[in-house]
Amino acid sequence: TWLYSRSLSNKTHLKPVSKVAVIGDPQQFPGDFEFVIQRLNNMTDVDFILLLGDIAETGIEKEFEWSCKAMEKTNKPILAVVGNHDALAYGQVIWQNIFGEFDYSFSYKGTKFIAYNDNQYEFDDVPDRDWLKKEAVVSENEIRHHTIGLSHIEPWENEPDFSAFLKQSGFDHMFHAHNHKFAYRQEEGVDLPHYITADTQDVKFGIATITQDRITMENCDPECLPAQLITR
Repeated sequence: TWLYSRSLSNKTHLKPVSKVAVIGDPQQFPGDFEFVIQRLNNMTDVDFILLLGDIAETGIEKEFEWSCKAMEKTNKPILAVVGNHDALAYGQVIWQNIFGEFDYSFSYKGTKFIAYNDNQYEFDDVPDRDWLKKEAVVSENEIRHHTIGLSHIEPWENEPDFSAFLKQSGFDHMFHAHNHKFAYRQEEGVDLPHYITADTQDVKFGIATITQDRITMENCDPECLPAQLITR
C-alpha cells in the first residue's frame, strides 16, 4: 500500500537533493498529528515521512487506529520506527501486523536508512549490534553518500559507547524522537550527529535536507528554522 511503503529502494532517482520529514510521538495528539500531515502534504519538496515511534500511548488497537486515520490523509510514503509505548499491551503484535518487522532498511538517492528497535523497556537484547553493523556495510558497486540510523530513543546512558560504535560501523547521522522536544547534538570526540524531533503537539516536526556532501536539519514549530548542532 501507499502507507509504510519500502519500495523506495527499487526506483532510480536523478535529483541530487532530497528532503525528508522527521516526526515522532503523536500518541497523545491525534488531532495535531493530522494537522502535521496536512502541513506536510503542502510541502511539495518533501519526498517522504519518517515516523519515529510512539504512535500509540498504551499499545491498544484504538490508539493505533486514531493515528492511522491521520496517516491515511497523507500524500507521501510514511516509514515508521517502533517506540516504547507502541510495544505496551498488545502493541507488539499490532505493530507487526500493520508495519512489519521492527528492524529494516531501505536506500534512497544514495542514502541508506537503517531503522532499528532500541526499546529496552519492553524488549531484551536490543538494539541488535550485529545486524546494525552488517546493514551499514557498503556493498560492492553500491553508490552511497550517507548512512542514517533511525530509532525512537537516542543512545541509552547504559551504553556509553554506542554512538562511537555506530560511527565506527559507518553511520554518519542519526534521527530519533522520544524526548518530546527538539535537540541536535553529538558526543565530544564522536563525530556522529544525533537529531531528535519534538512531539507533534501544536504542529512540530523536523526537516532533513540531504545532498551528496552533507545533511542539514530544520526544526519546524511550525515555521522551519535551522537546527543548531551542539557538542556535549
